[in-house]
Amino acid sequence: MAKANVESIDALERFSSAIESLRDSSVHNSDDIRDQFQRISMWLTKELPEYWADQLRISQKRWTEARGDLLRCQAKTRAEDETSCMFERKALERATARRQMCEQRVRLVPQLAMQWEQYQQESTLSVRQLEDLSDSLLPLAQARLQQMIETLKQYAAQGGNEG
Repeated sequence: MAKANVESIDALERFSSAIESLRDSSVHNSDDIRDQFQRISMWLTKELPEYWADQLRISQKRWTEARGDLLRCQAKTRAEDETSCMFERKALERATARRQMCEQRVRLVPQLAMQWEQYQQESTLSVRQLEDLSDSLLPLAQARLQQMIETLKQYAAQGGNEG
C-alpha cells in the first residue's frame, strides 16, 4: 500500500478557511465597486452638469455687470484718458476668462460622462467575472478541498490504528 506524506491537515483546513474569506471579501468588494460606480455616474451625469450650468449663469451675470461697469466708466471719462477705466477693463477680462472656462466645462462634462459610461461598462464585466468566481468556482474549490481533507483525516486515522 502506498504511503501518503501528509504533514499538516491543519494547514489544509486553514487554506479552506482562507478560500471562504476570499469569497466573502470578493462579494463585499464587488458590491463596493458597484456602489462607487453608481456614485461616480450620478456625479458625472447630474451633479457636475448642474454645478457648471450654475457657474456659467453666474459668470454670464458677472460678465454682463463688468461690461456695464466698463461702458459706464467709458461714458464718464474723456477718450484721451486711457488709464481711468483700467480697473473695469481688468474686471471684464477676468469675467470673460471665467465665462469662457465655464462654457468649456459645460461642453466637456457630457463627453466625460460618455467616456465614464464606456469605462464602467468594460469594468462591470470584470466585476461580474469576480462575482462568478466567488459564487461558483471558489465554493467548488472549497468543497473539493474539504472532501480531500476528510479523506486525508480518514487515511491518517487508519494509519494511526495500524501503527
